Amino acid sequence: MIQQRCLALRKEGCSIGQIARVLNVSKSTVHWHVRGVCLTAIQRARLRSQKREVMAKVNARRRGRPLNPTPFSKPVWSAPLVHLIAHLSFDGRVDRHGCFYYSRHHSQTLHVRRLLERLLDVAPKVRQRPNGIWVMNYYNVAVAAWLSQKEHELLHVVGKRPRWQQPWLQALFDDEGHVHFSRSIRRVRASQDDPMVLRRTQRFLETFGIASRLDPAAKAVEITGRNNLTAFRNRINFSPGLRINAARKNGLWRYPLEKRELLDIALDSYESSAL
Repeated sequence: MIQQRCLALRKEGCSIGQIARVLNVSKSTVHWHVRGVCLTAIQRARLRSQKREVMAKVNARRRGRPLNPTPFSKPVWSAPLVHLIAHLSFDGRVDRHGCFYYSRHHSQTLHVRRLLERLLDVAPKVRQRPNGIWVMNYYNVAVAAWLSQKEHELLHVVGKRPRWQQPWLQALFDDEGHVHFSRSIRRVRASQDDPMVLRRTQRFLETFGIASRLDPAAKAVEITGRNNLTAFRNRINFSPGLRINAARKNGLWRYPLEKRELLDIALDSYESSAL
């Protein structure tokens, strides 16, 4: 019975592997029964074509492309999308496998996750490392490729639309910014290794009437002066829940103030010093 079915399938142009899968027998058994049956040129060409299709799928999988892609939303540019891509650029990472975001603040990590969920309709995960850093990650090569393209477009898009500069700036100062207040020093700084990002930051701050200076040695943009700091608080500011790291050995504060609270204290000190 097996021999007859093997011969019938072979004459139809099936490969030994295909026959073995259909009949649920070993390839050696199939080969024994069909060893005298030769395929026609057309049948061999069809099998080669099928093999090329299979190998194309295998190669795609090796390059990280899913055979059954997961659908996701691709929103147009908006203030929330600018805010999300900025966060991934400053305190995150987009590579060929997926996207990641790192923060000491659980609330900030959840904020970025909610943006990704709402805008792209995906389900990223959040976990905490042994060192206390929270990590948000989502693995999907198609999503990563789309986010990478948006990351490449970000500065150009924000530069052309002033109304989107505020969410970009807030993401920068939330991720890379800090407040320094000590005696006569009152300043807000944001650090970045990319000089172009620092120059754009200075230009975008001017849109909101905030003067700043660049510190090439520290690779930072710095805001000082009562009027500038007041304008920063009113137009940009830090997000609620972001706290200073009171555990730093060289820190001036021994309790975890919110950054926006510390900025308020620094501005209130102007009035105290004037008395």
